[in-house]
Amino acid sequence: MSGNTISNDRPADRLPGRLPVVAIVGRPNVGKSTLFNRLVGRRQAIVGDRPGVTVDRLEGECLLGARHVVLVDTGGIGEGTHDVMQPAIDSQVEAALEIADIVLFVADGQAGATGVDGLIADKLRRQGIPVLLVVNKAERFCSAVDFYSLGIAEPLPVSAVHGQGIPELIQRLESILPPVVEGQEEEEGEEPLANIAVIGRPNVGKSTLINAWLGRERMVVSAIAGTTRDAIDSTVPYKHGVVRLVDTAGQRKHGRISDVIEFVARVKAVQAFKRADVAVMLLDGGEGIVEQDMRLMQLAQDEGCALLVAVNKLDLLTEQDWKYYAERLHFRMRALSDVQVFRITAKEGKGVKKLLDEAVRAAARNHFRLGTGELNRWLTAAQEAQHPPGTDGAIVRLKYASQTGTNPPSIKIFCNRPTALKTSYRRYLEQSFRKSFNLAGVPVRFSFSSSKNPYVDKKD
Repeated sequence: MSGNTISNDRPADRLPGRLPVVAIVGRPNVGKSTLFNRLVGRRQAIVGDRPGVTVDRLEGECLLGARHVVLVDTGGIGEGTHDVMQPAIDSQVEAALEIADIVLFVADGQAGATGVDGLIADKLRRQGIPVLLVVNKAERFCSAVDFYSLGIAEPLPVSAVHGQGIPELIQRLESILPPVVEGQEEEEGEEPLANIAVIGRPNVGKSTLINAWLGRERMVVSAIAGTTRDAIDSTVPYKHGVVRLVDTAGQRKHGRISDVIEFVARVKAVQAFKRADVAVMLLDGGEGIVEQDMRLMQLAQDEGCALLVAVNKLDLLTEQDWKYYAERLHFRMRALSDVQVFRITAKEGKGVKKLLDEAVRAAARNHFRLGTGELNRWLTAAQEAQHPPGTDGAIVRLKYASQTGTNPPSIKIFCNRPTALKTSYRRYLEQSFRKSFNLAGVPVRFSFSSSKNPYVDKKD
């Protein structure tokens, strides 16, 4: 997402707007995770031959035909005793309905339609959401006939293990996916100068920070952790344009997501990263730095967001406390991309304007584009400053480089022996690139290949 000073280049995997969500629901041991793995094209979900193997929900982005979607695998519905069966059904289906544009209701073709299948069908039927009834393990002819009795949709027989019926399922899915909706900025006729996702654990002050930027009570603020249940976009006037702000619901450790609404919040937060240029990680100055904070920062950069860190509630810290906190924070962030740290008190509006200014600048850095001549002059200087170490006597020469994308900046380097290039030297190149072009907090992507130089007969 770009504005007047930011390039419009965007890699194909960073799409505007929200990706459609397809949720997989059904009884235990009907093959939901096997179907999930088949559709995403890799073994991401754990599968087994006993009920309850999937104890948490799992989501992944995949390409179905020509459309990118977020596919969600859920735990089995109807586990446990009869007393807890209905609450389990309600909570799992509620999770699917909260986030899904389409539900894949998976049943077992070998077992036939069961009472629990009927309960799930009744629940889905009343919601009005598009449902595809997928009858798995349908290797045997007429395995799906029994499922017409559910009265929810025409059964689609498949075998997730063998791939039987999967092309037809994907074709049906494509036909009912919601139409592509471009970003809100296009609907309003004005592209934001930056798209900023505010991230952090529950109750660190994210909504308070956004309210301070907006100058009004746009977000509900409460002392109860997890008050924000959705990722809500807002726009704020900024100099000669607007900035889009995305307030993501508070994040908790994935393994501890036991509440449906928290799970929904996590899925939508990950989607927000895909639409953002920069993520502002908000920390509570009155609390320590935990592993979840680091995981969330890494996740934001893995999704291509530039990263800033803001420590909130500084009125709770003495100068000595702040010094210790800052030292600990910088130590924990040593593996990240030279991330800048800011001190704010969102409730009183202290430091919030400077933070917004820096976030807009970070978004511009994430769209950084460099001419081929200047890029290769940097590559030559970087090699002269530190020669690539060889492996087993082999000399590694970096020949030339080209930029293949932005948001984040992506650089392809051609060399004689790409497999011999050590990880330590790759890190050196990333650090040198960020330092040379002032790209603090930007997750630069480097790839290495062996090829003939297309620029050998050209001059910049």
